[in-house]
Amino acid sequence: MVHPLLIPLLGKAYRAIEPLGHRPTFLLRQPFKPPVAGRLATMLCEGKHDTLRFTLSRLHSDSQRSSIEAMLDALDDSEGCDQWIKRLWQWYRQNREFHATTVLIHGLVKYAWIKRGGESGGKVREEQTQVFREALEEAERLLDKVLAIHPDNADFLCIRLITARGLGLDTNQQWARFRSLISVEPGHCRGHLLMLENLKKQWGGSDEALFKFARGRANQMPDGSSLKALVVHAHFEMRDQRRCTGDPSADDHFRQPEVAAEIESAWSNSLGSPLFRDESRSEELSNLFAAALYLAGRQDSARGAMAIMDGHCLAMPWSTMCCNIKEKANPGWVVDRVATELMCADGGEQGSAR
Repeated sequence: MVHPLLIPLLGKAYRAIEPLGHRPTFLLRQPFKPPVAGRLATMLCEGKHDTLRFTLSRLHSDSQRSSIEAMLDALDDSEGCDQWIKRLWQWYRQNREFHATTVLIHGLVKYAWIKRGGESGGKVREEQTQVFREALEEAERLLDKVLAIHPDNADFLCIRLITARGLGLDTNQQWARFRSLISVEPGHCRGHLLMLENLKKQWGGSDEALFKFARGRANQMPDGSSLKALVVHAHFEMRDQRRCTGDPSADDHFRQPEVAAEIESAWSNSLGSPLFRDESRSEELSNLFAAALYLAGRQDSARGAMAIMDGHCLAMPWSTMCCNIKEKANPGWVVDRVATELMCADGGEQGSAR
């Protein structure tokens, strides 16, 4: 039995020897960080607000959010949230234009969750709660102003789902915000995942509400839609709830016949469908389905999803399936283990057929 304090050190040791060749076959894909993020952070620190605004204005709308989020991550790594939130306020107060407001909104939401202690449910100290609420209330005030001018901005409408969760708004208000989003973009994947998060028990929802939403929205989508996978996210939530209680049989949730059949159906109607076209979601979905179908015992389909992964993997959901310290250090080892099991099972099935 390894002492808990040694686990991070052993994890670092495993990661340190990976460049020498001791690494998994499936390479772990790190989250993409837009190259411009570091330059944006530097511009803010140097007070070059006009240059910062101009650079943001030149970015495509699809990459603005990810660039701003990566910029905030870079700032947090270099100086901490108390310093960069002051910088964002300074920029906003000097020039209350669209880009300064946008970055401040993103910053306030990130700052709030950092001060709270992450995006998990549970008890939070009173002083943390106060800072958390004040930051989210400021973000709400700014969102109201900017949405009055840009009512069809899907990114802002998504952020209102996050602030609704943090501020504990009632279900009717959250549904109203979600409906505003899908009236602008009916198949908005991030918005659906945020609403799914809001409906979890830890945020005042229920398992019933979670599945009603996931199944209802998935059924309204055409074959080949990424949103057919919503129910798989809901089933991982059920597994995670059992894992959090220390239940060693949490994976058994996926092996229930009706659950396995539902996951197989979701695969066939989304990523596994010949009608699937959303290549921007294929990497995330292939990882999600490969893990879910493996846990459900649907080996043929799991092999199909793993083939789409093409030798690369994401941290999630594999990091929730670790069996040892090496796998915790790099979830790629989890995928290697699963791939080996699936390959052996395939060999057994072919041998039986012969």
